[in-house]
Amino acid sequence: MAYQLTFFCRSGEANGQAAISRLLDELLPPDDLLLVHRSGPFVDEVAVCSLATRGPAGAPAADWLTLEVHVGVEWIAESVIAASPDNEQGIWGCDLLATVTLTGDAPDWPLVNRIWDALLSLWSATPWDETSGFEIAKSMP
Repeated sequence: MAYQLTFFCRSGEANGQAAISRLLDELLPPDDLLLVHRSGPFVDEVAVCSLATRGPAGAPAADWLTLEVHVGVEWIAESVIAASPDNEQGIWGCDLLATVTLTGDAPDWPLVNRIWDALLSLWSATPWDETSGFEIAKSMP
């Protein structure tokens, strides 16, 4: 079963590829040990990649996760309204939606925390998931 963690952001990014490139730059210092596979191309508003922490032998240390970025107020409006119909969280007008999808038996929680930190640092992200809603922000990273 898959677990998805969603982040609502205000980024000002022009398109999905620009946004995911900026996020990967934040995650990938020159000496980092991440494995990255980019997917696509998709429409301008969407960019997707798979990530895993590289283990000592060069293989993934945990299961791969998927990072998906959607850019544009109109492009993500339905998701924003569904998560916060009354705008209690102040996310209306967000222009970037980032989703981390975890599958498998060995999720890479340290990598999820790094992504979370990078999204907070770059775009003051507001996290949400289907189980905890916006309360998820209190539990991680």
